[in-house]
Amino acid sequence: MNYPSLLGTAVALAMCSSLSAQYLYQQQGGLITGPVVRSEGCIMADIDGDGDLDLVFANGYVLSVNGQSIRPTVLINKINQGLGFVDESTPRIPFTAIRGTLVIAFDIENDGDLDLFFSCNGNSQQRLYVNDGTGNFTDESVARLGAHNLYAAGCAYGDVDQDGDYDLFINDELNNGQLKLFLNDGTGNFTNVTATHIVPSPKSNQQDVVLFDIDNDFDIDIVNVGKSFGQQIYLNDGTGHYPTVTTSLLPGGGSLSYEAEAADFDHDGDLDMAMLSVSGTTDSILRNNFIPNGTLSFTSLTSALTGGNGNDDNEWAFVDSNNDGFIDLVNGTLTASSEKLYVNNGAMSFARQGGFNGFSSANDPTLDVAVGDLNGDGVFDFVTAQGEFGNFTNRAYYGTGPADTQPPRFVNIEQLPAVSTNPDGPWVVRAVIQDSCVDDGETSVATASLDWTISNLGTTTSGSTPLRFLGGLLFRADLAPPAGLITNGATVSFTLTATDRQGNSTTTAGQSFTVCGFQKFGMGLAGINAPLDGSGSTSPGSVATLTWSGGANTNGLLALALGPDQVAIPQGHLLFNQAAIIALVPIVTDNSGNGTLPLPIPPIPALAGLHVAMQTVLNSPLSLSNGLSLVICQ
Repeated sequence: MNYPSLLGTAVALAMCSSLSAQYLYQQQGGLITGPVVRSEGCIMADIDGDGDLDLVFANGYVLSVNGQSIRPTVLINKINQGLGFVDESTPRIPFTAIRGTLVIAFDIENDGDLDLFFSCNGNSQQRLYVNDGTGNFTDESVARLGAHNLYAAGCAYGDVDQDGDYDLFINDELNNGQLKLFLNDGTGNFTNVTATHIVPSPKSNQQDVVLFDIDNDFDIDIVNVGKSFGQQIYLNDGTGHYPTVTTSLLPGGGSLSYEAEAADFDHDGDLDMAMLSVSGTTDSILRNNFIPNGTLSFTSLTSALTGGNGNDDNEWAFVDSNNDGFIDLVNGTLTASSEKLYVNNGAMSFARQGGFNGFSSANDPTLDVAVGDLNGDGVFDFVTAQGEFGNFTNRAYYGTGPADTQPPRFVNIEQLPAVSTNPDGPWVVRAVIQDSCVDDGETSVATASLDWTISNLGTTTSGSTPLRFLGGLLFRADLAPPAGLITNGATVSFTLTATDRQGNSTTTAGQSFTVCGFQKFGMGLAGINAPLDGSGSTSPGSVATLTWSGGANTNGLLALALGPDQVAIPQGHLLFNQAAIIALVPIVTDNSGNGTLPLPIPPIPALAGLHVAMQTVLNSPLSLSNGLSLVICQ
């Protein structure tokens, strides 16, 4: 037997295997182009609307008070053309050099494209670049934001007052700085409302603004992280005001506390956090105890990060690296020999991965990390920004592990009451949704919808309403029934569906509720209604109030019948069931043409759900009111 030949073959096979092995996240040399400059922040965003993820870098040297202003970089994704990322900073963005610390992309004026905001340091104007719809940007900073020269390290967007547009937070690196809130007027113009909306609470060296629903009440709360003792939690009162702040619920942190990020690590229905440098350079997992305790508190679990914890790190980003349905952690590090991956076992323990199970080696000072699928293969990739020391080479890493087949998770869903007394809607449903990657409060959900049916009076109407992203993993749908549809007495049923960018989809169990109270409907006389309305409770034993108007000092009748109808007559339409008239009540109007009548609801619980339709007929001049539906509540 030829032993040397066998040995040679074995060696050759081993060398071949070694050469072909890939890291789970493999650096892609040459994929990132553009100027090699100090970069502080990076994002993946489809700025030109062509369906793939482009890159934007916030550049500038901000560690010195003298610093350096550098123009941002825009790289357009042309991987499918074999060109990698192409530097199209010219002509897409202004030539202005800025001291950028972070960049975020969001639609400021609801025109369907992504605009760019750059937080800037060095007592600089904060920059707002508006997209023309094709990925070309105009500097409209002063016009839309006002002249604001700040020392800002971070920023975040979200619809804090849930009025349908995105608002903006900017932090403050000065000693005893104040977190700032700018409200959007719906057209992309912002007003500084800090003085009226955020309790004064100075904090020095603020670094990161984290938006998420901390206390499971379906609004956007704030964690304000910085390089000083005392990490701040601001709780939203539901209207976009933050009247209280506390530092007692989180680790104190210190001079290296740069960043936190939120997600539901343990699938218990509330959002936990990962926080950098809670003590020295020790990072921590912060378990949210709202579920099951019912009160807000966090437990700091520094030991949850196993296999190595203690580098000078700068950034968190989350990804399900092994496609097991649990979010894993990626840590952008300043001093380690590669970016760090911690794999989640589902029970609040995260094991640091080494060798080929993690990132390929790159001993560089990472300041920011972005995550998304760059090449469309279904596997999440990473980009890092470098700007503190070294040669400032920004890097891209392709994921080589399993493609994402996990559907989005509904972390928390708003449970509507069994009965609604608002027949006209809209009925609001909110949910926290988390997909397989999370970064800066965004997740890889492509679409989300509320799919509904309204069953009433022998007919069923169905439809779908979008769930709109509010920020911080929070989504909201406003179910407005179709115009003219009588929903009083209806049963409304719905499910929620979320689909991610890979096409993975999940649908929730159904909810339903019934509708009762008063609802106006229909047109009485020739396109002009003499108003008839009702107010007050319609529960058994209560007393509601009817009001109407018409000509002054006239009389007429109020018709009450079991159920609505629409029957054409020469004078207009009768809007009650003439075959089931309960009563014809004489009525009058006063000198002002108004009338009112108390309407006792019989104290009989068995009448719950009874549907009564009403209409007034007035003389001098002849007038028919709209129809008024009354459904007795439980």
